[in-house]
Amino acid sequence: MNMQSLSDSLVGLSGPSLTNAGRVRSPTDIKNEQAAKDFEAVLLHKMLQEMANTIPDSPLLDEGAGKQVHEMFWYYLAQDLADKGGLGLWKQIAGRTYAAGAEQGKKVNP
Repeated sequence: MNMQSLSDSLVGLSGPSLTNAGRVRSPTDIKNEQAAKDFEAVLLHKMLQEMANTIPDSPLLDEGAGKQVHEMFWYYLAQDLADKGGLGLWKQIAGRTYAAGAEQGKKVNP
């Protein structure tokens, strides 16, 4: 585990944190960011599955267990890619959810 992932995992334990802009992130912001990262992991997994479907069948994967191991490989690869930043889609999603929440807050509390 590297220092960045350790500090990222401790953000939720230490209370509010500051973004680069100096804005305090609420627990809701942190949850939205994690949900965006999870969504990107699912998207990457589906993309990798479709890419794997283009690979010709191998006699090593004829058995059910071999196919399960292969599927687990693609799943964990997608998780690892998403944990390391993925395609960056999660940043756009998290930014949009923050903006939508800010707009909603303005309408409720003018």
